[in-house]
Amino acid sequence: MSRRKKPFAFFLWHRRIGLAALVFTLILAVTGIMLNHTEALKLDKSMVQSSFILNWYDINPKGSPLNFNAGNHWISQWNDQLFFNGHSLYTHKEKLLGVVKIDDIIAIALQNFVLLIDDKGEIIELLPTGLSSAVKNISSLHHKILLLDTKNQGYISDADFTLWHKTDKRVKNWSVAEKLSADKIERLQQAFRGQGLTVERVILDLHSGRFFNARWGIYIMDASAIMMMLLSLSGLWIWWSRKLKMRSKKHYQKHH
Repeated sequence: MSRRKKPFAFFLWHRRIGLAALVFTLILAVTGIMLNHTEALKLDKSMVQSSFILNWYDINPKGSPLNFNAGNHWISQWNDQLFFNGHSLYTHKEKLLGVVKIDDIIAIALQNFVLLIDDKGEIIELLPTGLSSAVKNISSLHHKILLLDTKNQGYISDADFTLWHKTDKRVKNWSVAEKLSADKIERLQQAFRGQGLTVERVILDLHSGRFFNARWGIYIMDASAIMMMLLSLSGLWIWWSRKLKMRSKKHYQKHH
């Protein structure tokens, strides 16, 4: 009983390479076709709404926003981003602790700073408080800023909001956080994302491999391209080997 010969090595490697390259070859092919028709498909104008993809690109805010009202204005913070009436205002790592409006100036209290803006949302100055303890809350008294630190010590500013003095005076109207409506939260999400993430950007990143990782993702697609070249060469070798084998077989049959 004769043993069946195993397929030669090139055929086995050809099959393995083909299976390994299948997924990434499909990604390259599909994304390539889509990119050739960017304008027709309006990929550059379509925005990604998927939270998974936005989180993958790290441009979706985490947690819930913090909000304080100052007259007709609302000052919010989501992660490290401050917002004025739903528009991006300033980036700061310290927590938003309160807001007070004094005439046409809005004072925004952070842990060790007070950010001054006008009622149009233009930044005037970021002032360090220089207090021994972090700020706990903010209010106003006689057209001056009143701060309360974490030790419940009060500090009042001068008329120019540049110097702080200890005070025993207290007020009842300390700044209190207020909830945001669903439509305002949606506005903050859009402002946090800036111009947004286009479908075209995602397709480009998939095509180049950067979607998987900004640094080494391109090497995945490079490897896929190399596998495709090996697949072509091994396929050509298999075809040529079979052709030689058929010629040899016909020659043998002709002379026997």
